[in-house]
Amino acid sequence: MVSPSHPNATEIGRLNGKVVVITGASKGIGKSTATAFAAAGAKVVLAARTRETLEQVAADLRKSGAEALAVPTDVTSTDAVKRLIQRTLDTYQHVDILVNNAGVGYFGPVVDFAPDDWDMVLNSNLKAIYLCAKYALPPMLAQGSGQIINVLSIAAKVAFEASAAYCAAKAGALALTKVLASEVRQQNIRVTAVLPGSVRTPFWDGVPEPPDFEQMLKPEHVAETIVSVCGQPSGMVTEEIVVMPPLGIL
Repeated sequence: MVSPSHPNATEIGRLNGKVVVITGASKGIGKSTATAFAAAGAKVVLAARTRETLEQVAADLRKSGAEALAVPTDVTSTDAVKRLIQRTLDTYQHVDILVNNAGVGYFGPVVDFAPDDWDMVLNSNLKAIYLCAKYALPPMLAQGSGQIINVLSIAAKVAFEASAAYCAAKAGALALTKVLASEVRQQNIRVTAVLPGSVRTPFWDGVPEPPDFEQMLKPEHVAETIVSVCGQPSGMVTEEIVVMPPLGIL
């Protein structure tokens, strides 16, 4: 029998002992993803800005027997991201999977959109992915393996009115994902873009006239997709996956 800490465990145990860093882990897709990885035997490092909420998620996971580390992090800050990765290495000695999930949505027509808001959306949804990948890659390269999952949006490919900053950030992040994949594939590091349609998360709380919540994906749907991709055999890579509600774009 393979022990839960063994990195080559089989079945869903394929992820046993793997160290997974998840940004935006205090709620929504990030929280569900942390729960799914923990259930698959991984050690999860949770990153988000809100310490109290993040610590609660980590505590709940530990109650279920999982190894969970909460590291409050502003993923738009170079120093904060460096600390996140270093804390992970100090605690677990390696980084196997990075899930870039953090991001914000702020909406309005271009003519009314403030430059500061534009920067905020681009930094949260694009710069953060660059920073987290940049600092997670050295330990992955040193160990000769790794997986980066960038959780984007169907907005990377579809134009939505009053969403210029968000669409631009997600499209840029998709391009970044493709470039990153080409740069590290020879070093046995897999890079995957996950593009969900509408997901019922707190993302929609401030959006006027949102789509029908009942028709949206659940965060668990996206989480299960991410864990499934990370559990694929080493001889293959899924470079892009679109996850949509049954009725399509809402």
